[in-house]
Amino acid sequence: MALGRLHVAAWRETYQGLVPDAMLAGLSPEGRGEAWAEMLRDPAGYQDVRVHLAGQDGEPIGFAACGSQSDAALAAEGFDGEIGAIYLYRAAQGRGIGRLLMRTAAADLSARGLQAASLWVLRGNIPARGFYEHLGGVVIGEKRGVRPDGELVELAYGWRDLGRLQDARRRTELAHRSRSAE
Repeated sequence: MALGRLHVAAWRETYQGLVPDAMLAGLSPEGRGEAWAEMLRDPAGYQDVRVHLAGQDGEPIGFAACGSQSDAALAAEGFDGEIGAIYLYRAAQGRGIGRLLMRTAAADLSARGLQAASLWVLRGNIPARGFYEHLGGVVIGEKRGVRPDGELVELAYGWRDLGRLQDARRRTELAHRSRSAE
């Protein structure tokens, strides 16, 4: 499945040096593809997940998955929606595709009546953190996962107003135009 290939390739490009090499080596495009197929067959069993694809020349180059919140603590703080995954091939980054996927996920969650959303990112993934902060996300939580091959620390970023996230592109474009006019 193309989604499994994209997911594994994006992980390997993004997380090299951030997660144990054994974790990346153990990823299987077929296994990820089967996992995504199962989620899409039974979205209700997976926080009503929906996947939004970005493509080029008939091939997926990025995706975002979103649904209702899976983290009870974040849900209790009012973050009723979740962007469970957003990945792009490295070659597709920096062209506005990630921003479009985030806006699409926010619009999807809003259309379902959800008000706020969060996502988790590895603390060491500085480029992604900068991207989320640029879109107005703020750190709202932290969790540590202890594994036999090391510890992974993740930060939760949140958006209390999905409407502002949907408008992120327009605000960015206006700010860029203002700087260009100076």
